[in-house]
Amino acid sequence: MEFIFTTDLPEKEELYNLYDHLGWNGFLKLSSEQLLKTMKNSYYSVYVYCKDDLIGTGRIVSDGIINAYLCGVGVRSEYRNNGVATKIIGMLVEYCQENNLHIQFFCEPHLVPFYNKMDFEKFAIGMRLKES
Repeated sequence: MEFIFTTDLPEKEELYNLYDHLGWNGFLKLSSEQLLKTMKNSYYSVYVYCKDDLIGTGRIVSDGIINAYLCGVGVRSEYRNNGVATKIIGMLVEYCQENNLHIQFFCEPHLVPFYNKMDFEKFAIGMRLKES
């Protein structure tokens, strides 16, 4: 399989379909237009294609001076375990390091071992506002 990694913004339908496949649309409840706007407003984003299909993404939200937050890292289930997420994260980390940004992010507990393999470590407790 050949994967194409790019920073070029995808079509809004491609992005929406990927987020839907990942199960994120149910939580985020964003339209395809809103989702595309989040990508446009991100500090840096990476998109991955296999043939003509958008199969993965990841992005950085940042103030551009101090902090960078990795978010939205996901790969379609049928393309996992091929190094795609590792490459996405590597590109995001490299971009942050080039810009002297402190990297932070949240992840689900079952993903901690995956990130530990890439030299990330737990350092804080995440908090969020309770949903009404």
